[in-house]
Amino acid sequence: MSDLEAARARAIAARQRLTGTLGEVQERLKPSTLAHDAIGSAAEGALSIARKGAASVRQRPLAVAAVAGAVGLVMSRNWISDILAGRKKPADATPKPQAGLKPRRRKSTKGQPS
Repeated sequence: MSDLEAARARAIAARQRLTGTLGEVQERLKPSTLAHDAIGSAAEGALSIARKGAASVRQRPLAVAAVAGAVGLVMSRNWISDILAGRKKPADATPKPQAGLKPRRRKSTKGQPS
């Protein structure tokens, strides 16, 4: 085998490796593959966070209960103040407009074709 034939054989082998690598890169860069990988990594991250959260709840259940209770009280503070003040809101009452808001005027449709 001459040097020329050996060089051609090496070039053909290198071209085949390059073609295989390009095919692999194209497959990895397909939008569907990228989306699938992103969904998988997001799911793994969420699962990891959930596991860590569950472990921390098991370690400090009273602290978690206190935080959850405080958040609940803050979110329902208006409702609680209404109960303590004895105010009752009718269930079907329409709220009054804020001061300063003017009702919309309807445009006159006289003389215009329908």
